[in-house]
Amino acid sequence: MLEYENQMLLDLLHEDGLLIVAKGLGLERILVSLIQTYSDAGNLALVIGTSQNEEEYFISQLEARGVTPIPRSITSDNSVSERSLIYLDGGVLFITSRILVMDLLMNRIPSELITGIIVWKAHRIMESSQDAFILRLYRQKNKTGFVKALTSSPVSFTAGFCQVERVMRNLFVKKLYLWPRFQVDVKTCLEKYKPEVIELHLQMTSSMKQMQVAILDLITETVAELKRSNRTIDTEEFCTENAISKSFERMIKIQLEPIWHQLSTRTKQLVADLKVLRTILIYLTLYDCVTFYNLVNSLRTTEKAMQSAGWMLLNSTDTLFVNAKLRVFGAFKSPMKSNQTGPKTKPDIKEPQMEVNPKWLALSEVLDEVKTECEESKRLEKCLVVTADDRTAKQIKEFL
Repeated sequence: MLEYENQMLLDLLHEDGLLIVAKGLGLERILVSLIQTYSDAGNLALVIGTSQNEEEYFISQLEARGVTPIPRSITSDNSVSERSLIYLDGGVLFITSRILVMDLLMNRIPSELITGIIVWKAHRIMESSQDAFILRLYRQKNKTGFVKALTSSPVSFTAGFCQVERVMRNLFVKKLYLWPRFQVDVKTCLEKYKPEVIELHLQMTSSMKQMQVAILDLITETVAELKRSNRTIDTEEFCTENAISKSFERMIKIQLEPIWHQLSTRTKQLVADLKVLRTILIYLTLYDCVTFYNLVNSLRTTEKAMQSAGWMLLNSTDTLFVNAKLRVFGAFKSPMKSNQTGPKTKPDIKEPQMEVNPKWLALSEVLDEVKTECEESKRLEKCLVVTADDRTAKQIKEFL
């Protein structure tokens, strides 16, 4: 572990609290070390808020460290009698909120013997009433057990009023630990291991540029229509620049949610259109031409056209549809008309000429370069490719 990671762990072990760190600072290693600390049959520590994939990852990390006993996962596959025996065996347990709240209410778990509860992704406690209810039941029967909460999503605490205070109140903790990237210990540690960053600036293809301009025109027109339809609402933040940002949907929600029931049907359609257009804009550079064409083509149905507020009738929409099809099938020659003197000419049918995403070509070139360097140095190196989501990872795997 790095120096600042050790300090984070020591802070949590010294006093219960909410640990909020910036993304990418290794919060997973903090949780693994925290679990390792309480991995003893004499303890009964519960971990809530983890998914099945995360549990498998944490268990694999603990196995690599040689930790015994290894934490177990309690799911619906375990019967009531099995769960009771597992609780009595002690150790660290991964458990779902639904099962834990039932066992606490039915007194199937000895609350007074629980060493403590570790809350993973603590920023979600306001979304999950079960987690807050679990901690309340736990605190009513156990005044001495610990509560240690961890999260790497500081942005989640910026929305709403007194969000941090509300989360800490639901967690029953009094101490707040903040670890941003500009914290002295973090900054000093990261400066010792500066990565070499090489940025590759790519150019979109001609058809992609035309579609991007068309989509931005549609977004601009939709935003302008939204402003014209709602002159009584503060629409200064409703602009094209904000419409393509990640926080635009949250911005709209904050502005319109209190008066959503008062808005006209057309206004609601315009908001829905903005979400659709933003999705198209993201898919343009994210996925392959076939996936993008299927998305755009699905919007041409009569049902989808009736649900829109009119952007389907604009000229920019034709540019979008034509170029999306052009990327998949290429340019077709129109069949020649037959004349009176000569025979009929068959149309020139071409095979689909699918356009490859420029990012994928650049990735292929980079991987070839890495492979060449490894062969020359005669070293076995691993190369990690980070993607936006699982779907993109699957497509890149198929491409490579």
